[in-house]
Amino acid sequence: MFKLIRFIYLLIIILAITSCNDENITPIRTRKIAPKVSSAFKSPAYNLRIKYIILHYTALNDDLSFKVLTDPGVSAHYLVTTREDEPIYKLVDDNDRAWHAGVTMFDNRHTMNDTSIGIEIVNLGFLKKVTNTYEELRKMTQKQRDELFFIPYDEYIEFEESQIEKVAYLLKELIEKYGIKPYNILGHSDIAPYRKKDPGPKFPWKRLHDEYNLGIWYDEYDYSNFLNDDEYKKAKVMDIKEEFIKYGYTSMPTNNVWDFDSRKVLYAFQCHFRPEKIDGNIDNETYAVIRALNLKVKKINEMEERSKANNFLTNTFFTNIFISNNIISTNWSYNTNSSLRK
Repeated sequence: MFKLIRFIYLLIIILAITSCNDENITPIRTRKIAPKVSSAFKSPAYNLRIKYIILHYTALNDDLSFKVLTDPGVSAHYLVTTREDEPIYKLVDDNDRAWHAGVTMFDNRHTMNDTSIGIEIVNLGFLKKVTNTYEELRKMTQKQRDELFFIPYDEYIEFEESQIEKVAYLLKELIEKYGIKPYNILGHSDIAPYRKKDPGPKFPWKRLHDEYNLGIWYDEYDYSNFLNDDEYKKAKVMDIKEEFIKYGYTSMPTNNVWDFDSRKVLYAFQCHFRPEKIDGNIDNETYAVIRALNLKVKKINEMEERSKANNFLTNTFFTNIFISNNIISTNWSYNTNSSLRK
């Protein structure tokens, strides 16, 4: 009798448990304290988000620049005003994604906001000396209307000296912090040449390179050599375009004509690297500049590879032993074929 009662009691308990709604039961494992997260070990297999610095002009005055850049819609990481006594304003944290670049294309990257820091410099941009009426525009041919895109140098507005000094200081800080390569300091027009002209031809790219060792500029020796060879006369349209694409201007149309969009890319390039003549037309000088720049990029990359190789040799455990015993020399160089030579 006792066994029967015990059996019935156990059966009731089992039925009661199985009839419960599983959703109302808290699994035992979820009641435990959350596990700790340890950072005791680190992996070297990563890179930084920030690879580019993009320079802009606001095309507005100081007050309107503040208003636009602190309202929803567009933003930049930094703002440099025209007022000498004001600081550099940090509007967005470096690690956050500011909305400064818009639709872009450079080095096959379509979303430059993801990998860049944007610096806005207060400057009105340009003041057109001739403003065409609607009736005048209507009478123009398409080619004449296209030419209006290519604003002459003297219609652009100069930057304040204090702005150049602040931008130079800021660039030095950011380059050192994030390891930005010299050829990845760009203008908005470099990455969006179809629709943007900032920071314009009066932004002193060459001065930043020569006086502050910032950014990239071609070597005059290489430029002179390319200018005086016969390659421009022999080059086909796509041969020339390939040089721009190699540098990073992947917005360059891959056709065999210098159409309107192709000329916009040339104009952006000239504003950056040949500001004394910005007409959007290809010529021997422009071709020599882009070839000299591609050679400069190659030199920079080879120097970086040599430095990495030398650091590897110097820091390798067994190499240090060999060096200490005068078995090998630390004076090695590295070439692009991955071979070592004295």
